[in-house]
Amino acid sequence: MTAMLALWTAACAAPANLPSNAPLMHDPAPAVRLSAGVPARTGVILAFSGGGARSAAFGYGVLSALAEQPSPGDETRRLADDIGVVAGVSGGAILAAHLALHGPRALPEFRRAFLDQDAEASLRMAYTPENLLRAYRGGVNDLSGLAAWLDASLYGGATMGDLGQRGRPRLLLHATDLYNRAPFPFDRASFRSICSDYDSFPLAHAVAASSAVPVAFAPVVLQNFTGDCPVARNAPAAVRLPAGSSQFDRHVAESQARYASAPDLRYLKLLDGGLVDNLAVRNLIRSLKQPAPEPLGIAAARHLERLIIIVADASTRVGGEMSSAVEGPTAPSAIVAAADAMIDSASRMSLDALEGEAAHWRDRLVRWRCGAAGAQAGCGRLDVSVVRLSLADASGQVEKARILQLHNTLSLKSGDVDFLAGLGRSLLLGNEGYRSFIRPARRDGARHG
Repeated sequence: MTAMLALWTAACAAPANLPSNAPLMHDPAPAVRLSAGVPARTGVILAFSGGGARSAAFGYGVLSALAEQPSPGDETRRLADDIGVVAGVSGGAILAAHLALHGPRALPEFRRAFLDQDAEASLRMAYTPENLLRAYRGGVNDLSGLAAWLDASLYGGATMGDLGQRGRPRLLLHATDLYNRAPFPFDRASFRSICSDYDSFPLAHAVAASSAVPVAFAPVVLQNFTGDCPVARNAPAAVRLPAGSSQFDRHVAESQARYASAPDLRYLKLLDGGLVDNLAVRNLIRSLKQPAPEPLGIAAARHLERLIIIVADASTRVGGEMSSAVEGPTAPSAIVAAADAMIDSASRMSLDALEGEAAHWRDRLVRWRCGAAGAQAGCGRLDVSVVRLSLADASGQVEKARILQLHNTLSLKSGDVDFLAGLGRSLLLGNEGYRSFIRPARRDGARHG
C-alpha cells in the first residue's frame, strides 16, 4: 500500500503545462497601428519593472498620479489618457496588461481585483513532499494556478488579439526563452517566427510566463510549428540588422531565426522575463528602433510635441542590516542581496541605453515628419524626456527598512499597498523631470531627467 501511494503521489507531482498556442493557418494582414489615445501634443510611455505585487503597487501609485493630472494643453483630459505605450515584466506585467486591456479608467478596479486580493491563495505554497517533487520536475505551480486566477480576476478570457483597441495603450510584454537564453517578446513577429497564431493566445498565459519565477513556477510552453508550417516553407533568411546594431539586438534576432533552423527546438520553455530584462526597458528600446512612426500611431506621432518616458523601478533596493555588524550575512540575505545587485547593475546599463535611444528616436521621428509631403510648420518641435522612479530613491531610514521587508510575493497587506502606492505617487510628483514636463511652457529638443 505504501509503495502504491508513493507511485500515485509521484504521478500527480508533475506540472502540467501543455502548449496553449495554435498554429498559424494563414498569413495575417499587416497590422494597422491605430492611434493609441495619444493626443495631438502630449504623450506618455510607461515601463513597469519586475518585483511581484510590490511592483504592481508602486506602478499603481504612479498611474494614480497620472490619472489626476490634467494633460498639458488640454484640461478636459488627464495625463493617464495620453499613455500610448506601456511595457511591463513579471509583477509589472500584471498591471501593464490590465492597463492595455481596460484603459486607465479601470485603475480603481485593478486595486480591488488584484492588489486587495490574495493571489497566492491560488498557488501551491506549502513545503510538502509533493511540492518538492514538483519543483524538482520543473516547477511547483502550473497554468492551473496563477494564469487561471489572472484570467478569472483581471482579464476575463482576453487574448492577445483583444489588445490594440483604439484609446488603449500598446502593450510590450516579454518572457525568457530558456533555450536561447534570450527575451521572447509577445508580439506578432515572435509568434510568426514559430508559425503560431498571435491573436488567439491567452493574455493571462503571456502574463503568467512573464511572471514565472523559476522553480516556483513551471515554464509556460509554446509549440514551435515551423517544422510543418502551412504558410512559410521557405528556408529562413539570414539575420540582417542595421550597421551598429547592439549585441543584444543581434542575440534576439538570431534567436528568432533559430526557431526555424534548430531541429531540437520543438517546444519553447518560457520563464520570468526579469531574468533578461527586469525593467522592460530593452523591450521598449527594440520598439523605439522600429521605423518611424513606431511605436506610436501615425496620427499621434505626426502631431506630438512632448513625450515623457517614465520607468517605474520597484526592483532596486539599497541597504540592510548585514553591514551593522562584522558577522553575517545569512545565506537568505546574501542570496537576495546578490540577486538585487545583478538586477540593479543590468538595469542601470539598460537605462543608459534607453536615454541614448530616446534621443535617436526623437531625431528619426522629426526627420520622418519634416520629410513627409505637406509637412506642417513646427514639425521639428519635439521634446522627449526620460524619468526613472526607483524604490532606492526613498530617503527615510524607516521607509528603506520597510522596503527591504517587502519581498517578491504576489500578495501584499493593505497597509503595504498604501505605502508602496504612496511612494510611487510622491516620487513622481517630486521628480524635477516630471514637474518640468507638466509645466505649460513649450520646450524644444531632447531632455533626460
